[in-house]
Amino acid sequence: MEPLRIGFLGAGGFARHTIYPALHLAPVALQAVCDADEDRARDAAGKFGTGRYYTDRHEMFEKEDLEAVIISMGPDPRQPLVLETLAAGYHVFVPKPPAPSLAETITLAETAEQHNKTLMVNFQRRFSLGVREARQIMQTESFGQLTQLFCSFCSGKYPTVKSYLLDFAIHHFDLARHIAGADVKELSVFHNEVDGQGAFAVAVEYTNGAVGSLQLTSQRLWQRNYDYIEITGQHEYIVLDGLWGAQHFTESGNTFTSNFSDQRNGELTGDGISLTEFVNAIREDREPISSIHDCVGTMRFYDAVLQRKKGVISLVD
Repeated sequence: MEPLRIGFLGAGGFARHTIYPALHLAPVALQAVCDADEDRARDAAGKFGTGRYYTDRHEMFEKEDLEAVIISMGPDPRQPLVLETLAAGYHVFVPKPPAPSLAETITLAETAEQHNKTLMVNFQRRFSLGVREARQIMQTESFGQLTQLFCSFCSGKYPTVKSYLLDFAIHHFDLARHIAGADVKELSVFHNEVDGQGAFAVAVEYTNGAVGSLQLTSQRLWQRNYDYIEITGQHEYIVLDGLWGAQHFTESGNTFTSNFSDQRNGELTGDGISLTEFVNAIREDREPISSIHDCVGTMRFYDAVLQRKKGVISLVD
């Protein structure tokens, strides 16, 4: 497969820690980097690409032969750049969350469709080693139908409850839908707030009949692995304690596959596989996993929890 020619907007610490190191795992060719900080742009371009760099994105678009653009920055400054880049005729890959709000996510989905371009959100946990193994097990006849899904994703302090939900908990709003293989039908939200930090207990029914719950809080300590997931089928169940391996429990015996390395790796975390999915979807002219259209469902889930309405909340007609 011919590598996808990409440009990169943003060379900050997050991008250099996550997406840049995963580029070599995907069939992409980094043509140029653009950042308002010339030193950062030069450094990233020299380390990960051709060495060509810019401080003006319009100049990069004019001079470089690009097929797609990765835009890595916070959702608020990123939103107008994504709209502009789609309108300029490029496919776009962005980190989570898709946008600052549900309404703005819908705008992105409509714009991508209008210009017939792929817009993919890097919800890399979908592609992590443990989740990929769990999804394979769930397809087996012996696992049976998914009946229950429990997700726990807790962190240390955030500036606001909203920032915790949009920046951190959003991973499990997305992951719950992905693992369940279905959208959220109904949910109920229970919440408390102490010293500006929130705790949430969310009860969920999915459109495929499975039920589940999410435990979410920013009232804990910052540690290396935050993800804990239990996936229950008719006859077997799976435990993900961290996302770099799966524990599979059956009547005949148990299987454990884990990787306890503390080194961030694009194959374990899913960043490299997510980028590969982006390229493959473009080359095969299909919708990618974690497309902007699918992520509207994730943002509906987030928005419902953010509103914290009392009683049962319906997300489908």
